[in-house]
Amino acid sequence: MDNRHPGSSYHFPMYSYFAVVMNSNLDQRVVTAGVVGAVGFFGLFFYLMSRRQRKEYQHVATVSKLFLHPVKSLAGFEVQEGHVTKRGFMSNGMYDRSFMVVDEDHRFVTARTVPKMILIWTGFSKDGKHLVLTANGQPDMDVSLDQEAKDLIHSKVHGVSVTGIDCGDEVAKWLSGILEGSYRLIYCSEKLPGKIMRDKKNYGHFVKGKETSLFTDHVQFNLLSEASVADLNTRLEEQVTVKNFRPNIYVKDCSAFAEDFWKYIKIGNDAELHFVYFCPRCKMTTVNPETGTITSEEPLKTMKEYRQCYDFAEGRSRYSIAPILAVMLNAETVGVIRVGDPVNAVLQFQEHIQK
Repeated sequence: MDNRHPGSSYHFPMYSYFAVVMNSNLDQRVVTAGVVGAVGFFGLFFYLMSRRQRKEYQHVATVSKLFLHPVKSLAGFEVQEGHVTKRGFMSNGMYDRSFMVVDEDHRFVTARTVPKMILIWTGFSKDGKHLVLTANGQPDMDVSLDQEAKDLIHSKVHGVSVTGIDCGDEVAKWLSGILEGSYRLIYCSEKLPGKIMRDKKNYGHFVKGKETSLFTDHVQFNLLSEASVADLNTRLEEQVTVKNFRPNIYVKDCSAFAEDFWKYIKIGNDAELHFVYFCPRCKMTTVNPETGTITSEEPLKTMKEYRQCYDFAEGRSRYSIAPILAVMLNAETVGVIRVGDPVNAVLQFQEHIQK
């Protein structure tokens, strides 16, 4: 059979035509199948990744109390609501631990060494523009929250550099008279950068990027449960209260130490926080918040007997000799939180905590 095209001298066998058509169709089917397979693979991959990244929350507790401690180591107070922010807990325009007492060498001072600090009360002014300091036998002292970023004092909190505005001679004299020394008050306003947490040697690698806090010992937030304090009290002769531990967020309706296992925490409608580190407890817990004195080693001594955080991989206590109680958190998503809000969490497994 002559398969030449009319008017052409080119000889094109019929079987060759069918072979080309068949091979062309086969190539298209192979390509199509490859594309469909690739789309399916990547679709499944992203689906599984989204499931992995999706936070599966479950109800775990309820907000019992909220505390604001405007001045590091001075008495704090309860608030009914506040804001979770990227700088820490804030209520009525005032941030937690945004003020700090320093000595004449600009070293930070706490109730660990000056226990009577805990007897100076803090609060808001009626106009919400001032921090109010109160002490027995002394006139109240108002400190403006709107200060120019000048007369800066540079200090460190446990080795991490911080900067604050010198609040002036009047409050310095007021504090120095009560605390019987030479002290000044500094303020980290919103005009100043906060403490860069990644610079902290023992937990900096746990924080995300350039997360900052103010004059806290550690990170932005501290959360503790009523049940954990109640469990501790069953082991003590003299009872302690939440004031010994100074958290921002105090929760109820959960078991003792349940907070150890919360990786992500959502409170109310919007606010979300993530776990950074367990809170290692120190001499601060031994300061009696009602008398401003240290009369024993408790509750620290008892906590060391059953709340050590042991690192099995390294064969040692993760927090040296410090026992842990409460969890330290940073803000994941900002939002308002209130007393009575539900607390939901994504759980994490912790095997190294003695109980």
